[in-house]
Amino acid sequence: MTFVWLMLTVALALVLVDVVVRKALNIKRVKLTDPKAKKIDMLGRILCAVILFVTFPPLLDNGVIQLKYLFMIMFSVLFIFQAIIQYIFIKESKEYIITLLMSLVFIVFMFNIDLLIDLYS
Repeated sequence: MTFVWLMLTVALALVLVDVVVRKALNIKRVKLTDPKAKKIDMLGRILCAVILFVTFPPLLDNGVIQLKYLFMIMFSVLFIFQAIIQYIFIKESKEYIITLLMSLVFIVFMFNIDLLIDLYS
C-alpha cells in the first residue's frame, strides 16, 4: 500500500506542475506532428532503453549503483532527450520547459524517496 501512495504522490505532483506552469506561462499542449521528429523520437527512446538495459544490470549486480539512482538516471535521460526533441521541432510552443520541470520534480522525489517511504509507513 505504501507503494501505491508513493506513486499517487509523484503522479499528483507531476500533474500539479504541469497544470500550474502551463497556466502561469500560457503554454498550450502541443504534440510532435512532424514524421521526421516522431521517427527520431522513437529511435532515440529505443536507443536509450537498449543502452540502459545493457549497461545497468552489471552495475546493479556489482553493487556499484542503487536502484533509485538507476531510475533517476534512466528517467532523466529520457526526459532530457524528449525536451531536446521538443526544443528542436516545436520550439514555438515552449513545451520543453514543462518537460524539464517535470524531470526536475521527478528527480527531487527520487532523492527523497526514503523519506517518503518512511512517511507513508
